[in-house]
Amino acid sequence: MRSKTGGNLRDPLLAALILALLWAALAILALPGAGGGADTGASGSTMAGSKSGGEGDSSDAKADGGSAAGSRNDTLGEGAVSGRQAGPEAAEGGSGSGQTAPEASYDEDCRLEVLTAEGVRTMDLRFYLTGVLLAEMPVTFPQEALKAQAVACRTYALRGLDRSRHPEAAVCTDAHCCQGWADPAQVSPERRAAAEAAVEATDGLALYYDGALIDATFFACSGGRTEDAAAVWGGDLPYLRSVASPGEEEAAHFTDETRIPLEEFQAALEDMDGAVRFPERLGAWVGSVRYTAGGGVAVMELGGRPFRGTQLRKRFGLRSTAFTLELTASEAVFTTRGNGHRVGMSQYGAAAMAQSGADFAAILTWYYQGVEIEKAPRPGVLFRWNRRFSTALRPPPEAGPAFFPGL
Repeated sequence: MRSKTGGNLRDPLLAALILALLWAALAILALPGAGGGADTGASGSTMAGSKSGGEGDSSDAKADGGSAAGSRNDTLGEGAVSGRQAGPEAAEGGSGSGQTAPEASYDEDCRLEVLTAEGVRTMDLRFYLTGVLLAEMPVTFPQEALKAQAVACRTYALRGLDRSRHPEAAVCTDAHCCQGWADPAQVSPERRAAAEAAVEATDGLALYYDGALIDATFFACSGGRTEDAAAVWGGDLPYLRSVASPGEEEAAHFTDETRIPLEEFQAALEDMDGAVRFPERLGAWVGSVRYTAGGGVAVMELGGRPFRGTQLRKRFGLRSTAFTLELTASEAVFTTRGNGHRVGMSQYGAAAMAQSGADFAAILTWYYQGVEIEKAPRPGVLFRWNRRFSTALRPPPEAGPAFFPGL
């Protein structure tokens, strides 16, 4: 590039200014207003596809998943903060003295692509989390329990921005894969208001351990005690430890029974391990049992062979790994305690703590040991990469800017 006098343009400040102007022009063309906005909760406002579902809650029991290897949440379906803040204002260090302009909502500024049954929709985080709460926890639960759930779900969603299972979106609405979601526009005003209140009261708050977002796993009911992550998924996470979870006795599946015909039970074990042997005496079929710190079955010896509790739960469709087994002449009878993988926050336990006067911060720091509740940092720029949003200080190679939130 040459100047009007024919000399070389060597001034680095001028070159930087020209590059900045070109970058700003490209950014303006990519702003949301130029190509359609995101779902914000107004009736009928979709980015792609039609509205999903109605008022139904997610199912209670979900297949075993992995937290350390990608968390899944087994859910109901419809204090003092450790180290840091107790709410949105405190997360910014308090409102302070003097008049200041109200801070823009973090959740409304943050947008993400969500894979629904009808296709990919772009939503702001506030609208998305309202739908998650409607699907993952009954809105009749105490507000402090709903707030705790909102923070856990926000943490999961923010982690999804950087480690999505889906190339086209940050998260999906399948509760067996990511988090359940119900369209807020399709539920009653009362239910929507309860979910919105919990999301707004915790705007931007997320869970951190050692400066990083955590795997904020949750489930319906523990049966009295939660489980270590290592006992279920093999990976040790210091904030997912076994803790007492009293007050869950009113849960629908605090205890449950699963009955299996004896011949079917025997055939299933033979299919799982061809080396099993069944003595004539029925009582000799069950050998030693080793338990986890959370009271679940770690390993149970059946037919002379070891079987992990997680294996048996998956094969026989048990509510949890906290079970006992009784064999009769015609049946194998499993009696389970709790409902779900039992790692992280118990939703019925959270409700019990809230009813006893605990706030959402006390609930979260009980079930997620050693975490801090912090306002998520506002990203300077979000970039579209692999057709989903992720945070970055600069665009990945050959990627242009998607939008500039909060500017």
